[in-house]
Amino acid sequence: MILSHTIVFLALLLIGLVYHRMALRFGIVDKPNQRSSHRETTIRGGGILFPVAVLFWWMTYDFLHTWMVLGLIWISVISLLDDMYVLSRKLRFAVQFLALSMAFYDLGVFEQESWWTLPFLYFIALGIINAINFMDGINGITGIYGMVFFGSLLAINQFMPIFSESLIRYIILSILVFLIFNFRKRALMFAGDIGSISIAYLMIYFLLQWYLASDNWTIILFLVVYGMDSFLTLGHRLLLKENIGLPHRTHLYQIIANQLKKDHVLISLIYGVLQLGVNLILFILPQSYPHPLIAALVLIASAGLYLAFKIPLVKKYKVYGS
Repeated sequence: MILSHTIVFLALLLIGLVYHRMALRFGIVDKPNQRSSHRETTIRGGGILFPVAVLFWWMTYDFLHTWMVLGLIWISVISLLDDMYVLSRKLRFAVQFLALSMAFYDLGVFEQESWWTLPFLYFIALGIINAINFMDGINGITGIYGMVFFGSLLAINQFMPIFSESLIRYIILSILVFLIFNFRKRALMFAGDIGSISIAYLMIYFLLQWYLASDNWTIILFLVVYGMDSFLTLGHRLLLKENIGLPHRTHLYQIIANQLKKDHVLISLIYGVLQLGVNLILFILPQSYPHPLIAALVLIASAGLYLAFKIPLVKKYKVYGS
């Protein structure tokens, strides 16, 4: 039986309300510290709605893509436990590797790709997971970026029918419900690791499915805004020989939120609008892929604009090493 979108939305909303009460009772909260961009103790783990929505879809649509769903369960459980307790990096990495292997198997990667490309795929996928996790630092940013990503895929699917439209719709419904709790000046819930990592896992799954169908690397531009802030910040920290495993406040969105004192909701909207603009101009409106040379120029221009905006702020506020 296919559930209506209204029923799914209301069911997810109820689960969100129940989880909020349970998290309060069991102390699943995020307490602010010197590295945080928020000031109030807030419920964490609200991103549990994302894997729950996928489970709804899986049970409703005759248990399709079971290996991907099993991988999502594995990575979500370990991430929720990490929201509640402090788990070792090795354990988290091992489970992320296992979950990605399940997603790869579901997509037939081991049959289609040469063995020498697999380490590269794992490296990129694990990098995306951790980059998206690090970017989840202010109200609304994960939800808005997720809405742009999956909403754009829904538009792409109208003229390039590659994806499961029903699965995308269920994910979008879960993000909408999460934003009710999160997209506000004072958030009621944060996504937590379970939210940012599970949404990253789903993004990787869809991007890899798209790549296998198109053999076109330019689709990575669907993550260009997050990518610039994540990997250029990482590169800067490596140059300064900082411990990249420790929490920090040196992403551009964090500098804008903490040093410039701009509203979290506004910053999240700007990041989302910028990514939506890229998706519309390069993919959705032309209903095709950008030329590789154009895509390369977009990457270079994006990096240049990012650095031109960030470097003066870094110098002015002496962000690194603080």
